[in-house]
Amino acid sequence: MNKKMEGLNLTESQKADIKKIREEQKSQMETLKSSGQSQEDIQKQRKAIMETYRTKVQTVLTTEQKEKMKEQRLNKKENKRQKAEKLKQDLNLSNDQAVKMQSINANTQSKLQEIRSNNSLTPVQKKEQIKALHQQTVADRKSILNEEQIKKMEEMKKDKMQNGDSQKRKFR
Repeated sequence: MNKKMEGLNLTESQKADIKKIREEQKSQMETLKSSGQSQEDIQKQRKAIMETYRTKVQTVLTTEQKEKMKEQRLNKKENKRQKAEKLKQDLNLSNDQAVKMQSINANTQSKLQEIRSNNSLTPVQKKEQIKALHQQTVADRKSILNEEQIKKMEEMKKDKMQNGDSQKRKFR
């Protein structure tokens, strides 16, 4: 079960239904990956498969569970805003720097999604490209910060690593 579903108090029946829906979706995605279609067509069909998945899952959930899921989604957006604001305060970023940082982050997320969805790349190639993207992102961030801000950012990263707050992400 994915993280979105964990706090919904699903019944065993709901879990089984959602698992079946998820397996069907995974099968469709695998078929799509090996279809040999253009990236653009794959993206369109991928979105349609995801929308169908969401719709089917919604039919399994109670009204209360749907509301809870909606609340979780809103909280996630709010948490992102709070993290960005905290970073702005902690690093004492100017408004211009904050806007540039936000742009860098959005650009990175977009490129990361492109790499992950590129079925012509091997897992090793994806890992290499993601590593290169990370290095470029760090360089881009440093290019808009002054020495004091860079030092503070590196301290924050070190503290985060020491406190076990860092998350290992799987490559898709």
